[in-house]
Amino acid sequence: MKIIFTTTFLLIGMLTFGQEKNLEKINSEVNSIDLNSELSVHEFDWVQLTGIVTDGGGILKIWKDNDNIHKILQKIGLSYGRIRTRIYFKNGFPIKVIEIEDNFERTSDGLNYSKLEQVFKEEFFVLDWEMGEGKYKTLGKRVMSEGGCSHFESYEPIIERAKKALENE
Repeated sequence: MKIIFTTTFLLIGMLTFGQEKNLEKINSEVNSIDLNSELSVHEFDWVQLTGIVTDGGGILKIWKDNDNIHKILQKIGLSYGRIRTRIYFKNGFPIKVIEIEDNFERTSDGLNYSKLEQVFKEEFFVLDWEMGEGKYKTLGKRVMSEGGCSHFESYEPIIERAKKALENE
């Protein structure tokens, strides 16, 4: 019985170690993309792209070289704060998605529009995009935003919007 426990413990430990190595590799790729000054940056008005008017407007930024998208940033300003979504790519597939919700400080007089506070951050380390496999790291709780039921529902529309914006540029 002890041997089975030890073997199981070692197997779980090896899987965890392997997964952590994958996350480190993904973070290394993300850092490389962020530091790549040779990527061209394309910025679009999110409201014009979507036809959806928000209190604080929005932008869609795309970092690319040739026909390869390496990073997308969608930033939407809302009456209560801001939602930012960053998607990083390698070989045409997302490798990491970071979603952040910032809310304006709440005071007894209402909202303090000069102070944003991060209330939620979720990192999705993509291990297999097509199968929806990955590891989530979450800090805080969503206050006003909603998460989708799947990564396709949440992030695929942003990717398609970016591709379409580049085609129509």
